[in-house]
Amino acid sequence: MIVEEMERRFFELKGKLDVDKITDVEFKTEVQKLRFQDKQGRWWMIGAQSGKWYAYDGMRWVPGQPPADEPAPVVPAAAPMPALSAVTPVPAPISASVPPAPAPSAMTPATPAPLPVSAPPVTPSVPKPETLVTQNLAAQADHAKPALPARMVAPKRAAPAPAFPLRSVLLIGGAAFAALLGVVVLWLLVENFVPGKPISSFFASITGRKPPAVGTPILTLAQPGAPKEVSSFLAQGDQLLVQSNIDSAITQYQTAAQLAPNSAAALTRWSRALAFKGLLSDALDKAKQATQRGANDAEAQAQLCRALAWNGQVNEAIVAGERAVQLDAKNANARANLAEAYLLARRLVEAQAAASAAMQLAPASAEAHRVQAWVLTIQGQREAALGEWRQVTALEPDFYFRHFEYGEVLRLYFNDPASATAEFQRAVTLYGAYVPSIQRLGLALIAANKPLEAVASFQRTITLDPNSVETYAYLGIAFGAANQCSQGIPYFEQTLKLNPNNSVAQRGLADCRAGKPPTLPAAPPLAVPLTPPTIAPK
Repeated sequence: MIVEEMERRFFELKGKLDVDKITDVEFKTEVQKLRFQDKQGRWWMIGAQSGKWYAYDGMRWVPGQPPADEPAPVVPAAAPMPALSAVTPVPAPISASVPPAPAPSAMTPATPAPLPVSAPPVTPSVPKPETLVTQNLAAQADHAKPALPARMVAPKRAAPAPAFPLRSVLLIGGAAFAALLGVVVLWLLVENFVPGKPISSFFASITGRKPPAVGTPILTLAQPGAPKEVSSFLAQGDQLLVQSNIDSAITQYQTAAQLAPNSAAALTRWSRALAFKGLLSDALDKAKQATQRGANDAEAQAQLCRALAWNGQVNEAIVAGERAVQLDAKNANARANLAEAYLLARRLVEAQAAASAAMQLAPASAEAHRVQAWVLTIQGQREAALGEWRQVTALEPDFYFRHFEYGEVLRLYFNDPASATAEFQRAVTLYGAYVPSIQRLGLALIAANKPLEAVASFQRTITLDPNSVETYAYLGIAFGAANQCSQGIPYFEQTLKLNPNNSVAQRGLADCRAGKPPTLPAAPPLAVPLTPPTIAPK
């Protein structure tokens, strides 16, 4: 597929740039070529800094995901300027010159071929990474004339007819919307922060309805009459979460938390989403806030149990989990999270009892099946454990974390790198921003004797997380395992610049210099169960 090939090429170039194997100019020159036009006529290109895709909508570059059935890339040698107004500012994304339109056909020498509707204008130079550059097309007109075939004569372009000032209409509409938004915000500020609720009082004087007393507490979700929109935001967030739209889910939970500042439910779900994203410290903070809002909220205590366990505070996690069960003995999440904490404390009998209780309370819960799968995994019951893991991914097939964790189990516990590769690939497809999935995919590919495919995963990992020191060493291992030690040595050297004590890089560099293919070290002792990797906030 063209998209995958271009992404692979981009991460290869980015990896070489990171270790000074190519210059910045060479990198940008090559990235300029990573563009294509889809069947709808839209141009797509990769951002030079982020590696994300951008589509040209006729006015600007916007982030997007290219279609799966794209045609071959079109990279003509020269392109005519689009007939745009000389005063139209056109922002360009990250990577390079904007993709040109196809050259005019030799069969119609009298009239040049029209530009695609969505074909973006040509820029004279490569824009700076991840910035929008305002271009003055009038100033470029004399410097971007295309070279036409010898037997063609470029006709003079007729002066464009005055266009309807669409941009002015958009500006006026935007200003009107901003003014309306300002009025709403001012209304809310006056209503909620000025003593006496003057707006409510004013309307009450007209309608005869008595306004609520000052200081009336906002209803929580557990109380009758709680704001219906809060429940709606929480439900939308829950749906987005299991569809791997993590950031959108967090936005829904944030909104719910603002609408119901006395409710623990929104903060509990917010904490859960942050934990799945790998922001474990932030998740713990939100869980603590949730229990402060709802000291007797079993769900909040259950999430505090998980957040503490995933932050390595196992004893405190058990206390929180046992309190959650005391508050609500029928809460399946409380039982499941407590079972996980017991497993981390090596209290297997109690973990098994809590996991069985969770399964009885919620037999269709992915969390209940997950903790049961962990109990069976640690007991060494391979087939039963794999059956439970498959059930977890079947219950939430579009949630990336389920596939990531299942892949780790296959890779580390059951020595099945081929099956692990498929799960990691699924996780990356569902949520490409979770760096551990991409890195673990590379490790599984090396174990499956596919080192060159692993190279692309590690290069992508470095692009998304340049501070991942161990990934530079893994990249060196991948090159060395593919009998390309000359390509791997710079990555070992880069690792040792960042961390002179990195044993993987030390041994890999020594092996390569001795003419031996380097290998990955044995995996360290495993936590039971595995806790998600921590991701540093950006």
